[in-house]
Amino acid sequence: MLWRPLAQAVGWVVSVGIVATDEAVRRRQRFVNTGAVLGAIASTQHAVEQWLAGEAMHPLAVHNAIFAVVHLITPLFHRVSANAAAIWLCSAIILGTQRVIWLTGLDGGAQVYFACTAGAFLFFGPQNWRLYVAVVAAAFASVIGALALAPLHGPVAVAAPAYTRQLASLVVINVMVINVWLFTYALLKTYRAEAALGAEVERADRLLLAILPRPIARTLKGDPKALVADRHEAVTIFFADLVGFTSAARTASPERLVAWLDGLFKAVDALAETHKVEKIKTIGDAYMAVSGVQVPPEVGADRVAGFAIAFRDLVRATPGLDGGPLNARVGIHTGPVVAGVIGGTRFAYDLWGDAVNTASRMESHGAPDKIQISAATRALLSKGFETLPRGSVAVKGLGAVDTFWLETRAADLSGTGGLATDKLL
Repeated sequence: MLWRPLAQAVGWVVSVGIVATDEAVRRRQRFVNTGAVLGAIASTQHAVEQWLAGEAMHPLAVHNAIFAVVHLITPLFHRVSANAAAIWLCSAIILGTQRVIWLTGLDGGAQVYFACTAGAFLFFGPQNWRLYVAVVAAAFASVIGALALAPLHGPVAVAAPAYTRQLASLVVINVMVINVWLFTYALLKTYRAEAALGAEVERADRLLLAILPRPIARTLKGDPKALVADRHEAVTIFFADLVGFTSAARTASPERLVAWLDGLFKAVDALAETHKVEKIKTIGDAYMAVSGVQVPPEVGADRVAGFAIAFRDLVRATPGLDGGPLNARVGIHTGPVVAGVIGGTRFAYDLWGDAVNTASRMESHGAPDKIQISAATRALLSKGFETLPRGSVAVKGLGAVDTFWLETRAADLSGTGGLATDKLL
């Protein structure tokens, strides 16, 4: 019960003074605030202990009290620039620690605070590595200079040697606490950021798979600039168009229209996944799908035929946009195509070739509630499908073409002995 309020309080404290809108900058500045709070706590702790330890320790107590304030005003510098607060805090730590070393001497152990220098990487990040290197170089110069020049026992250590030894132990404990807290906080933030990134990547993958076949999506993920273009000799192409939809759409509200289409095509997408056909696109109320790109032509033809029958049954069971019965024309053809991905910002996987045009003509020259297929597709279908000849049909751009009605799977006839002739158009 207490964890949530505590987490909210910590979140508020480490966000004080931050005005940046870039989340990466805000994250670094939260680390700066965390370091400033920890430094203020450590300085305040030392100031109180040293003031109570006696008059000899008061100079050191005053120093720590001043630097507690220096740490606490760090968030004010976020308004100056993205890295101003980090520079202020690192400078304060280096100069403050240097002065403590000269007051207590090396025997006081304040030089151990320079072990916190690695935390500066969290303050600046890899994009500001030059500032980080400058801070590390300054810290190294300070500690080397102190080790070479500072006295073993400073004036405070001479006046209170017992406390100086105690101070050395407290410094080690404080450094451990600061490092553990700072890096634990950083790791938690990193873990959450990675989890959020993983969720976004998964969402992006789902979106990519929603518009591209899986092998194509895998190729583009590996190389977004790759040219995806292939020729396939026998792909079965499905086109469907809703009959009467345009006239019904004129009187429907935008919300009703979009919601109805969305519900229908989501159900069609589920059928496509079940029958293992690849959805290519929707154009208004038209739907295009294919199979045979990654599987043998016979398998592709059977998959599309099964999908077409399921699609017809779904449409029959779905009320139209105006509440009346819904019908669709379906056309199927098998032939060679070129397939590829085009576009840079809104890329799309598409197919081109005479086979695509022929499949479209099979739909447009078909009939409501019927699945018209070409002779090329019928020749590939297994015996599990029942077809009826329609005869020669004059098709725009193709001339006279022999076509067939795909009626149902043979297993679905349920012993009727055949199809009634009144189902022919």
